[in-house]
Amino acid sequence: MANTLDTLVGQIADLALRAQVAREVGNLKARKKFGLVFDPHLPEVAVLPSLPLKPGGRVVKREGAASEFFTVVAPVNGAGIRIARERDGQEEIAAAANLVPVKKFGEPIYPALVPVASVVRDGARPHHVLINADNFHALQLLLYTHEGQVDVIYIDPPYNTGARDWKYNNDYVDDADPWRHSKWLSFLERRLRLAQRLLKPNSVLVVTIDEHEVHHLGCLLAQMFPDARRQMVTIVNNAAGVTQGGFYRVEEYAFFCFLGGAKPVPGCDDLLSDENSTETTPIWFSLIRYGGINALPSKRPGLVYPIAIDPKRHRIIAAGETLKELVEAGDVKGNLDAWKPPPNEKLHGFPVVWPFRGNGSLSTWQLNPTTLFDLAKEGLVRVRPQNDGPGGNQFSISYVKSGNQEKIRSGEIKILGHDAQNGALLLGEASRNVVPKTVWKRTRHDAGKWGSRTIREVLGNVSFDYAKSPYAVLDTLAVLVGDRPNALVLDFFGGSGTTYHAICLLNVEDGGQRQCILVTNNEVEEKLAKELNEKGVFPGQPKFEEHGICESVTWPRCKFVTNGRRDDGTPLPGEYPPNPEGTVRELKDGFRENVDYFRLTFLDRDAVAYGDDFEAIAPILWLMAGAKGELETARGYGKWFMPKQSPFGVLIQETAFAPFVRELESRPDVTHVFLVTDSDQSYREMLAKLPRTFTTRMLYKSYLENFRINTKGNL
Repeated sequence: MANTLDTLVGQIADLALRAQVAREVGNLKARKKFGLVFDPHLPEVAVLPSLPLKPGGRVVKREGAASEFFTVVAPVNGAGIRIARERDGQEEIAAAANLVPVKKFGEPIYPALVPVASVVRDGARPHHVLINADNFHALQLLLYTHEGQVDVIYIDPPYNTGARDWKYNNDYVDDADPWRHSKWLSFLERRLRLAQRLLKPNSVLVVTIDEHEVHHLGCLLAQMFPDARRQMVTIVNNAAGVTQGGFYRVEEYAFFCFLGGAKPVPGCDDLLSDENSTETTPIWFSLIRYGGINALPSKRPGLVYPIAIDPKRHRIIAAGETLKELVEAGDVKGNLDAWKPPPNEKLHGFPVVWPFRGNGSLSTWQLNPTTLFDLAKEGLVRVRPQNDGPGGNQFSISYVKSGNQEKIRSGEIKILGHDAQNGALLLGEASRNVVPKTVWKRTRHDAGKWGSRTIREVLGNVSFDYAKSPYAVLDTLAVLVGDRPNALVLDFFGGSGTTYHAICLLNVEDGGQRQCILVTNNEVEEKLAKELNEKGVFPGQPKFEEHGICESVTWPRCKFVTNGRRDDGTPLPGEYPPNPEGTVRELKDGFRENVDYFRLTFLDRDAVAYGDDFEAIAPILWLMAGAKGELETARGYGKWFMPKQSPFGVLIQETAFAPFVRELESRPDVTHVFLVTDSDQSYREMLAKLPRTFTTRMLYKSYLENFRINTKGNL
């Protein structure tokens, strides 16, 4: 359309009119977006109570409107601060205790991780990580540590139901907000822009949603991931259904974006067939082709021929002329699809069978005579008698398809012997190997029965609305990383911690060491937050934060399911559903996993540049090196820092390069090296002298440059 407009404008003879129309078309093109159109709302703001109040900084009042911004002009005295309202410049004096610093998503921030707690049950395994943070800033941090390294991103963002279930610029969005859909799209798009860069070339993004935003989300993903293979799966997550005056809704949706060569992993369950069906797959299939255009004799006359059967031994004796040969000899003419062989035909004195379907029509065989006899010699063809078979056939013939032939030859399907009469192989069971369908219906996916129930079993009386079934997430991840035992999975809408729980279940099923990074904020339920504010308790204060989702739900769940017990020593009640092998696991067994809990904080740029915040940055380096080994404190560090249990080293003072290198030579486990220097030339010279190849970064330059991406132009 844009090119057509330009062409038509160029045909206007009046130069002045052409210029005027061209300007208007330019304005139109600047405003109009060809694709998903929504209002790109102003960047969000983050409330950062841990930052100091500084002149020139932006703040909001604890007891005022969250979107009413002020600028700190100057301190007045110990308690009072002069501030100016941004929209009109009006100044006033405010109590320091009533002001909270904020940052717009267009101002540079320098995040760090503050260790809060950890659970270690198997020191040899990598650690999972839970980050208490606004996910936008957490994603920025992860771009520094994990760009291009994530196998799967699985997120369950706010569904934007209009029920005040999420915030934009610290204000709840409800169905009275005329901009709620475009705010939601702006909110999600910003995060997906960063998340894109975290994914590997062959990776998968999964986003779950319900009917409120499903169509908008589909368009957004098509626009942002044009080269991905996208599919939507319908998941029955509430069989009882809920209604708002219309049909009873029983499902939610999951969009899968497969990047590069990523594709679903086959398993033993297609997630739609009868739940009670066997978990083995058929090995023997009819030799008759029942469907498709190739089942017509006219299309494959070379696969239409009589097969002579020894009625005593139930063995194939010979094959007669094909329909193609009969046509070429002039023995058959006319409509081949209507042709029928003579009744009671015999070949070498033996009765024959033809590929008759159940309705009496003639079809084709799956194999030509040569291949049929080769497979029969291997015992991969089986003959069985039948009464009144189609077309008068007295026998049915089945064979083993190519996929199972390879499994037999490799020993995956066991050979138990041979049939004494017909010589066919006697075979063990073959596990099903199917790709899930696009509708999933499993009782274990029911959020009410398994989501809320699991939360109660783990946390006791703690309530959490809309908890997802861990088995719905488990099945999702098994389809994506079932063949990647060391996969890295990121969930930056971590909620109650279901994704971590699902990863633990998947690892225990197959012995994998998959790793999970979970990000969630510490939002306090609206009613409770108001009650706390009325008592003078505000965000950032311990008595407020202890009621947030991360502190009261996510971390306790991660900790309890790992240990198999609560903090008071009470074993978790209940059992997990049987796994594919039928093994039942109790919640009290816990998992041999390690998980660390961090809170995101923000650093002063100058302090970082001067090297004064190494202790705060050390956990980031540990995370970048794979989160392996228990996190060691960097307190009291000297000229270099190389934790005993983690595979990274940091040269803090250039003068210690020689002993640092000697230590590296004694540590073959170290994979990451960080060199603190202000000189690009010194950095290159030290790189050249390292004893082997490492993943390296120049501190603190690489850290500071990474977070300059947080500018308005890059949002």
